[in-house]
Amino acid sequence: MKLFSFIWLINIGFVFGQFPQDTYYQTINSTTPNLPPLLGNIIDNTVPDPIKITRITDYVPEWDWYPHHEYSKTQPWNADASLYKFYSTAIYDAQTHQLLYQIQDAGSIYPTYWSNTNPDLLYGFMENGDLKTYSVSQQQVRLFDHIYADETTRTDYEYFKLGPGEANIDNNDRYVAFVGKLNTDMDVIVYDLQQQHILHKETFNGAWGNGPAHAPDYVDWVSVSQSGNYIVIMWNHNTCSANNPFNGHYGVEVYDRNMNFLRRIADYGNHGDFGIAQDGEEVFVQFWGPTGSMNMYYLNRQERVVLMNHSDFSNFAAHISGRNLNRPGWIYANISDQYIGVTIAVKLDNSGTVEYFGHHYSSCDNYLKSPMPVPNPNGNKIMFKSDFGNVSPEVVYTFEAEKQTANSYTDNSANSCQIFPNPAHNFIFINTNSNIYHLKIMNQSGQILWQQKNIHTNNKPISVQNIKSGVYFLQIKTEKENITKKIIIL
Repeated sequence: MKLFSFIWLINIGFVFGQFPQDTYYQTINSTTPNLPPLLGNIIDNTVPDPIKITRITDYVPEWDWYPHHEYSKTQPWNADASLYKFYSTAIYDAQTHQLLYQIQDAGSIYPTYWSNTNPDLLYGFMENGDLKTYSVSQQQVRLFDHIYADETTRTDYEYFKLGPGEANIDNNDRYVAFVGKLNTDMDVIVYDLQQQHILHKETFNGAWGNGPAHAPDYVDWVSVSQSGNYIVIMWNHNTCSANNPFNGHYGVEVYDRNMNFLRRIADYGNHGDFGIAQDGEEVFVQFWGPTGSMNMYYLNRQERVVLMNHSDFSNFAAHISGRNLNRPGWIYANISDQYIGVTIAVKLDNSGTVEYFGHHYSSCDNYLKSPMPVPNPNGNKIMFKSDFGNVSPEVVYTFEAEKQTANSYTDNSANSCQIFPNPAHNFIFINTNSNIYHLKIMNQSGQILWQQKNIHTNNKPISVQNIKSGVYFLQIKTEKENITKKIIIL
């Protein structure tokens, strides 16, 4: 625990001061600039702080796809923000934006969710009830459990999902809430990932209904809160309401881990995510259905706080993300219109404070083109989608937005050898044009802290988890040359 706390403090110090200035929301018009080239960037100077917007994807012919992240509530970055993924297809270095590798047989672990505590770990929650983990450094899948509708008869659910779709693991990788379909009924399964057993199973008779197999008729999603202390169900406002409840259910309902009903925090469920308010309490933040405001609802009591209320919210499409787990007290959102469309961080109190992360420049002509911004765990970078005004239905690129600073670390490595990420928390990957024979990590006094011989590969991951934070030198001996690189371990 002492080591974890130290690393957390170092991480906060590293990103400190790299957030846009606090201000209040107002409409900021902008014209769409020229699309930057792959890994090129533009600077949005129309917002209070200059924001650097970097294009990180291009069309991939062999995939027949414009790679992009899944959703504003599904975190693309790993726990230390050194890597990111697109769906379960590929893993990228988060600093260089270089493809590390494609995940082999990705369908066997889809859908995947990053661990919130282990940057090397992905969880795969399969629709057949298989629960799996995937080690990025070892590129290895492990099956650790299977969830049955009936353990005695080994009967599977007809459909099994985290959420479905709009759900997450708690911040400590302890609890998740699955849903399972049995005819027209829906089970909520509260599961302990660390103990690997079911804590509680609750059946909502008829809640799945007769609609499509992959989505309940009467429920939008089920999820644990960030602490794991609460289970929240958002009932589908298209099929049930205060005037037309489903067996007494509607809106956004809060339960404990044994599925005892605690309270209804909102009568109408719309797009939103969980967060931690400035006062340290857990909240759910959403845009309020047909009206123009962003609201914060406390989970432990019946209280609503209007975070923002603006005329721009009256006719728009927007998403909210609380995936900034290392930066409590804020939530992230987009306002979606091509000329006033921005991504912002909103302070979770009653001050109306926001931070502008720039315009997203998307036409928002279809759902694919919705920006769906999601912050990294530190909250200092946002990933979003945009077509930069391109009317072609399929065209959408992925971008990264952050405050423009002059003090970010850049590794000007020779093309013959690439190391990433740098700075690093847990793992460093080395790619060379020729086979590596010998590796050393030395401190600035020349003392060898780690070495490995007889490697014979040109693609090598190195664990630096046991090396203290600081500046070191990595010596790489290949069949063609000797290379020394400066590395930073956080």
